[in-house]
Amino acid sequence: MNFIYKIISKTDINVSHRQIVAQMLEEQQKVESPYERKADRCKFICIVTDNEIPIAMGAIKEKTKKDFTSAKANLSEYANKFEWELGYMYVKKGYEGLGIATTIVKKLFTQFGEGNLMASTEITENPGMVKILKKYGFIHYGKTWKSVKHENDLGLFLRFKQ
Repeated sequence: MNFIYKIISKTDINVSHRQIVAQMLEEQQKVESPYERKADRCKFICIVTDNEIPIAMGAIKEKTKKDFTSAKANLSEYANKFEWELGYMYVKKGYEGLGIATTIVKKLFTQFGEGNLMASTEITENPGMVKILKKYGFIHYGKTWKSVKHENDLGLFLRFKQ
């Protein structure tokens, strides 16, 4: 295995990047389509390849405003404190447990720098991501809610500027 981690800034996102993001999000089945437009919401995208084949990704993207509403985490008082979200994390089957997601988060944080950052993830169905978020200083705030996409419980994790 020869993993290459590439960070793409918003100004450098091209058609190929959009296609990779769309393909991976469609495989993941965790976010609503249209998948093709998701890359354009990103400040940074990290795409990981193994022998030039995309196998994982993550991004710093525009925050999901709805996650702060009373129908979800019920934290409207925090909504204006966050502009960006760690999201679109995906590692293809067969590559889990190799530290790829942790490395993606580390590289994205290096690019992002300091600032408030949010993330939402499945609480019980994705303990690995919960562990990574906690490692990087995120804390679960607010109430949990059911995903409209897959019925799993989601939680809002916040990381305030250090």
